[in-house]
Amino acid sequence: MNPRLKSSKKWTAFPKEYLQQLQDVFTQGFKAELNNAKLIIEGKIYPQEILLRVGILEKGRLRQANFEVSIEHSTKDKDTLERIHDCVDAAASMMKEYFDTGEEEEPDFPYSWKEYEFNKRALWLQFSTENSDLEAQANALLGEEAEGLVQDLDSDDALDIAEETIEVEDTSTPTIFSGKKKKENLH
Repeated sequence: MNPRLKSSKKWTAFPKEYLQQLQDVFTQGFKAELNNAKLIIEGKIYPQEILLRVGILEKGRLRQANFEVSIEHSTKDKDTLERIHDCVDAAASMMKEYFDTGEEEEPDFPYSWKEYEFNKRALWLQFSTENSDLEAQANALLGEEAEGLVQDLDSDDALDIAEETIEVEDTSTPTIFSGKKKKENLH
């Protein structure tokens, strides 16, 4: 589960007791539709972003249907709990649409973050099929298990490092026309 904001590096997971409460709410609300499927709920709180994923893993399948919600929050306004509730409502709306559409046809959910207005606030939604259990097992094998209260998402991804360190050259005027090269160097 990747954050939407590039600035989201350090995070805290939703408390286990709160995740269990959400698990109970979603299980009761979608009891008939879940039909022995495993419900996986994950949440992360970043300094400026809240990220919630509600996943459904049907028995015997590798593909997990994930409803992901990102919303900005303010530690100054102390609106974190209200924003989490907005995320829960949005994820439940996505799940309802998913189940209402049926197995034959998948809803037209975005596969990358797309902004929507929800309860007069901007939030971002995306759908993914990443299997949380398999990702956790892979992270454990790689020694990337999360420990402690606050996690740090330092990326060793080459693209992320390049974006942070490379200065962008001004290319608005091509060098050939800027007068910086001598005429004999052009032949």
